[in-house]
Amino acid sequence: MPRNNELHFLELNPEYNLKYNELQKEINIWISSGQYWLAQEAEKRAKCLLNGNIDDYEKQTHSEELYYPQVMNKY
Repeated sequence: MPRNNELHFLELNPEYNLKYNELQKEINIWISSGQYWLAQEAEKRAKCLLNGNIDDYEKQTHSEELYYPQVMNKY
């Protein structure tokens, strides 16, 4: 399929391209460590960058909320 002449969001914004690549490395580290729930969070944020959705990329769920949702809801 031929590519149109428009540049992708990551090509136009090298700072987010760098963040995307950092997230890809993070995903691999978390998966190889067996921390799949942390890898899923990094993957969600990386997909947001691929779609050019900066607002959702910046909404980071912290690890304690991912790992202990039942504890977090009590407080």
